[in-house]
Amino acid sequence: MNPIEQYVHERNEQVRQNLTDRDLEIDVHRLTESLVRTNYVKNFTYMGIPILQYPTDLMVMQELIFRVAPNYIIETGIAFGGMTKFYSHMQKFIGYGEVISIDIEIRKHARYVMMDESEFVTAIEGSSVSDATIEKVNKIISRNAFGKNSVIVSLDSNHTHNHVLQELKLYSPLVSVGSYIVVFDTAIEFYGHLDKNQDRPWGKGNNPYSAVQEFMKDNDEFVVDKEIEQRALITSAPGGWLRRIK
Repeated sequence: MNPIEQYVHERNEQVRQNLTDRDLEIDVHRLTESLVRTNYVKNFTYMGIPILQYPTDLMVMQELIFRVAPNYIIETGIAFGGMTKFYSHMQKFIGYGEVISIDIEIRKHARYVMMDESEFVTAIEGSSVSDATIEKVNKIISRNAFGKNSVIVSLDSNHTHNHVLQELKLYSPLVSVGSYIVVFDTAIEFYGHLDKNQDRPWGKGNNPYSAVQEFMKDNDEFVVDKEIEQRALITSAPGGWLRRIK
């Protein structure tokens, strides 16, 4: 076993132990409560662009992208464009691929990001669940310009139950076997009451987590990857790392 294999083996063993560590679970919960109360997720930028993600989630995403080597990353929800730039750079590091970024309104500051990353990014302005948007996404993927079909999907737009459930039903068929559909902000179910901004159409029982729970009922094509969540510990997507197995 070479040093890297040894490192991964020891890491995986520690993660397995973490799964049954009740004290660790309590500590993570308490820390996450404090992070939500203090808007910790807003503390970071990527290449100068607000990214609105936990650093741990970013590290996990780059691991998944490196492992899957997708030719397409589909992103719903652009905001400032920080994640778009991040995904684009991951594709550049791999050496090929395209980011399909979707938002109902691409704001001016995000458009500059799209222009800077135009070599690797195709932006679609429109509802992520509209027929027109789905048609455009399917048309891009059907070109199969990279000689294979490997797709990761990242959902981070409207966080209501019905919207996320629609996204899951529409985009999950595009996810390749062994790849992921990542549902961000499932943490609203557990920590949304601590968010300073309560004037939103989602909340407990009506959020990405509740959508995932319904989507996963009798679903034999996807599993919740708890190992990834346990490695991250601090994540905005508890129960939202969905790996396609068939």
